[in-house]
Amino acid sequence: MPPVVRRLPAYEPPVGVAPAVPRPRPRPVWVPEPELPSPALDAARLVWVVLEVLDGRRPARILREVAAPALAARLGRLVRVRSTRLVRAPRVCHPSRFVAEISVTVRRERRVVAVAARAEHRGGRWWLTVFSVLE
Repeated sequence: MPPVVRRLPAYEPPVGVAPAVPRPRPRPVWVPEPELPSPALDAARLVWVVLEVLDGRRPARILREVAAPALAARLGRLVRVRSTRLVRAPRVCHPSRFVAEISVTVRRERRVVAVAARAEHRGGRWWLTVFSVLE
């Protein structure tokens, strides 16, 4: 029987190639839960109700339904007959889920003024906690 020649398996690593290093298993990554959206807020209506009270077109008792008690009392003393119109739609910024900062431009008599307000969501509804007409 003639001799049989078989090829031997490679026993040395190839030259210039780094040996395969086992990679560590990836660690689980903590992913924060997405924050829920803020509750619905009708900023234009909220600001407009207060402006109508300040202009004397609505009774001051309505302030108790939209503003914190201390703010309602302070605004109730500022009622004066005048005319106010919205110039632009309100801009709303949410620094957190249950807080909204509102700014709006209005025309009051012959001047254009800014209104700044802060609303907080408590007890299932939005309450104004700060309201200022910047004249």
